[in-house]
Amino acid sequence: MAARSGIDERPAAAGISSLPPRTGRGIVDLLLLAGVVALLSLSNFALEFFGIPYNSVGGSVVSKIHPATYLFSLALGLAVIANRNPVGYLIDLLFRCMGSVFLLAACILLWVFISRYKADQPASFLIDTLMAAALIFMLFADAGERTRLSIARAVHIIMVLNCFLAIVEGLSGWRLFPFVLGDREQTWEFRATALFGHPLIGALITGVYAVILITVRDVRGLSQRWRLPILLVCMVTMPFIGSRTSFTVVYAVAAVVMGLNVLRFLCGRAVSVRMLLAVLVLAPLGVVAVTAMFQMGLFDNFLNRFLNDKSSAQSRIQLFSLFRGLGLREFLVGQTKLGLETNVRWNGLTEGIENSWVGHLVRYGIVMSTVLWFGVAGWFVDMLRASGRGAILPLLFVFLIISTTVGISGKTTMLTIPTVLILALVTRAKTDDLPAMRPDPANDVLPRTGSGTPLAGAGGVPPTTTAALVARRDASVAGERQEQRDGHQHG
Repeated sequence: MAARSGIDERPAAAGISSLPPRTGRGIVDLLLLAGVVALLSLSNFALEFFGIPYNSVGGSVVSKIHPATYLFSLALGLAVIANRNPVGYLIDLLFRCMGSVFLLAACILLWVFISRYKADQPASFLIDTLMAAALIFMLFADAGERTRLSIARAVHIIMVLNCFLAIVEGLSGWRLFPFVLGDREQTWEFRATALFGHPLIGALITGVYAVILITVRDVRGLSQRWRLPILLVCMVTMPFIGSRTSFTVVYAVAAVVMGLNVLRFLCGRAVSVRMLLAVLVLAPLGVVAVTAMFQMGLFDNFLNRFLNDKSSAQSRIQLFSLFRGLGLREFLVGQTKLGLETNVRWNGLTEGIENSWVGHLVRYGIVMSTVLWFGVAGWFVDMLRASGRGAILPLLFVFLIISTTVGISGKTTMLTIPTVLILALVTRAKTDDLPAMRPDPANDVLPRTGSGTPLAGAGGVPPTTTAALVARRDASVAGERQEQRDGHQHG
């Protein structure tokens, strides 16, 4: 079934179905899977479409938090409470996820700071933007291979579905969910939103997924024969989403990897026949398809963004003018909301502050921004420590994109969804799903007789020692019988 659907585990996980379920993790893993599906399928546009005032003005505080965050919080709470030693498990988990703990502590400190000194600025964005990423890391810390495989398969399905939806939206102009910013529908926008909402968010997530497919050798839950077709679908989707930075980075990474593979082939490295045939067939077809789409004008809107970006690139340079004329107090604790809005308009930043780090500085000052950055750095260290070299390029990609967009200075999923993608597709789970090899009391002679020499392989006695004892006993018995025979003969 898995092979027919294209979603398959790597060969090393072929026996996962025969493993026993992890004790006490059933409900937790189910909530984690449900949270991942909700996070990937319910964007801010979708929540607004279904009547939840997630971004718009009004509504209760409860509606300002993503449903996936509630599921993650409930799952982590149950994981701690259901443990036989809740306090010990919680302390152990915190020490194993120190970087994420630092991020949570930094967010709490910044929340207190905003509540006390920045009452005119919202703080709820910290929950979905940063704290949820730390919660996800903690949940994955003890997730077994079975859970990671289920989540990986769900991620592949949703990513492919999002790509096809984005292509349909780009070709037809129809949208699954309205593109609404500031209570105004952006009917003039050509960029696709699909399942992930804002095009910048969709481009980041699709780009991270594509970089993982390009650079990671073993992607969990995906067979090798489907990797190239899905990667091509992602690369075709990028122009319809419309983010220039993400498009450039993804295609640059693909070009570098392809160039290195061609160089290795020319140096004599063996290439599989299937891959060679795929390249020989798909390359000409790809050129013909791209040429036809270009002649049909399907890429005109995207190409016009490179030719006329409406001063978007210039605004990313002009935003540093926000620091001009700042006093010592504003530099330390940030500007007021009214003062910042005036400063933004005065400097002609029509697109807003498209840099997460600058957004933190001008809002909260150097002190609290540094505290928050240390927390984010701790999260990056946690991700690298858990995922190894396979996470380096995806994390660099995330860092680059959040440095050129509102990113983590506003309410976005630009950190939480990449956390799921990396931990589910790249990170290898511990091999603690295997049952402990303990002796079976029913096969042990000692509990039944209370004395005697254990049989070979019995619990608590090494087989080699037991075999030596048995051999010694047999030799002794044989010797006694030989002495008896000799005695009878002499008698």
